[in-house]
Amino acid sequence: MRERPAAHSLLPSEAMIRISKILVAVDFSSESKAAVGYAVTLAKALQSTITLFHVFEMPELMNSIVPGADNAVDAARDRAVAQSWLEELRADTQQHSAVEMSVVVEHGSPAQEIVSASRDGGFDMIVMGTHGRTGLRHVVMGSVAEAVVRRALCPVLTIHLPVPDRTI
Repeated sequence: MRERPAAHSLLPSEAMIRISKILVAVDFSSESKAAVGYAVTLAKALQSTITLFHVFEMPELMNSIVPGADNAVDAARDRAVAQSWLEELRADTQQHSAVEMSVVVEHGSPAQEIVSASRDGGFDMIVMGTHGRTGLRHVVMGSVAEAVVRRALCPVLTIHLPVPDRTI
């Protein structure tokens, strides 16, 4: 009879599962705020740092659709507003936790920017909310969380808040 390997030999070494940097994707929804809470809990337990990360999108054709629109001015304003909101979220969160946090705002496709930031920044985990869209809404709106889970090189923890049962 073959001997079963010891349980500890089946587990990866601690060095392989060290989570020291957590990227938290924030879209300012209830789900993403819950994701921040989960990330803080993990960061405390694992002695990790957190980067709050927001991506804003601007329609590239706005200049041709809206007379007088200036994408550069709009992008700068949107970046400043998002930066301010992230700084406020960080300050509020750090009132209750001593976890080290930084904030980053980028412009572009949310899924693509989240995956790129996680890879380029050497993050060990991504934590993000998911809206749980299904059916036509999922087809039309897509799922940033799904795209990130499929393309990220590190583990992704998705947070979905319970939604009251709604009959259509």
